Amino acid sequence: MKQILILVAALVVVQSPAHAQEPPKASAVAAQIGQAVEFQDDVKAVSYSRSTEGYYVSFGAPYPKQILSVWIDGKTYEHLPFHKTLVGRTVRIGGKIEKSPTGPLIKLQPSDRFQVLETDEAILSKPTLDGKQDRAQFESAVWQTFKREDFNTLEVLSQELQQSRERLNDGSWLSESFFNAFRIGEKTSDERYAMVEQILTRWEQARPASPVLPLIKANFHVDLAWKWRGIDYAKTVTPQKWVEFKKELAVARQILDDHSTAKVYPEYFSCMQKVALGQGWSKNDYERLFAEATRIEPDYYSFYYNRALYLLPRWHGRKGEWEAFAEQVRQQHGAGGAGDAFYARIAWALRYYYDDIFRDSGISWDKVASGYEYLIRQYPDSRYLKSLYANLAWKVGDRARLRQALPAIKSDPDMTIWVNLENVALAEKFAASSVVR
Repeated sequence: MKQILILVAALVVVQSPAHAQEPPKASAVAAQIGQAVEFQDDVKAVSYSRSTEGYYVSFGAPYPKQILSVWIDGKTYEHLPFHKTLVGRTVRIGGKIEKSPTGPLIKLQPSDRFQVLETDEAILSKPTLDGKQDRAQFESAVWQTFKREDFNTLEVLSQELQQSRERLNDGSWLSESFFNAFRIGEKTSDERYAMVEQILTRWEQARPASPVLPLIKANFHVDLAWKWRGIDYAKTVTPQKWVEFKKELAVARQILDDHSTAKVYPEYFSCMQKVALGQGWSKNDYERLFAEATRIEPDYYSFYYNRALYLLPRWHGRKGEWEAFAEQVRQQHGAGGAGDAFYARIAWALRYYYDDIFRDSGISWDKVASGYEYLIRQYPDSRYLKSLYANLAWKVGDRARLRQALPAIKSDPDMTIWVNLENVALAEKFAASSVVR
């Protein structure tokens, strides 16, 4: 592990895109086979290769139409900052170009350069955002603003989002992305947690009456609680870690209890749901929290995701209980219409807990498909929703729906969903065939 981290430190520097002279784009250097080059360009796609146990980062276009590829060893790649959200980010890379069966290629070496440049913060005021890529860019820009300690901008932005209830083109809430920008994973270093805590302290000193800061602090303590506990089975957690886990959750809850005026933000309830999950609230208490949350903001989707998560058998539910809840929500919001959309969003949020959610749970693909069809009608400009629906239809082997969905994404498939153009071609081949999959 230590060797990997040293290698990453040598490869990655996050810096501002402002330079006197920018390096050329990938298209300008791709033909320089055998030469050491430096270029700067946007990442079009990222694919994992089992055969090489590494990741291919594509420039110019997604694979197999890329102008230039950069291969990075799998273990190294997975320790890069932003590695889960590189598509669309601007990077600066230096290395030697060689020939490969798929075109010009740089096999990144420890001595080579790989820099992820800062996000253009103009995205904070961009009129329309859509899908995973734009959400990641928005969250990155918020995080940069936080690190720069521009608390005034963050205060104004949070209040604007709370008042406007702004959505992305796919219908997701932009305020949710704002708060997600401050979240810290359980594998994040102690040093980064300390850095965040110090900035939060200075924010509180500068704006002691901030209406949004208590929610960010509460979420910080929830994250810190999970850092202590980890994500392994409960029996593997030491007594000392349980003590720290419970202590941090108690701190988060106290912050929320002391700042009930923050209930104007839906994230207040979403954060309290996370506390309730960790503290093991009774179903009656959890139901009262959920009822209050949805009474104030019935369309904030995270409330429903969080309750479904609470009802998983690994937490506080029984087998089939979260699926029954999803069906209940579907009926309440209108089966065959908006209710199907809620059902689809809940299922998508819980997919990570299954190898195959349609095979291993009681969720209905037909209802999920109906939900995405409804969402696409509601948000016709979302390329993300169209790609997601087509991709799911391909993966479940629904040839009829795939045939209907492919024309809408053929000219511009979302690579955060499809990964590369080869998968789009495979889906098209499957749709055109008549052989049972």
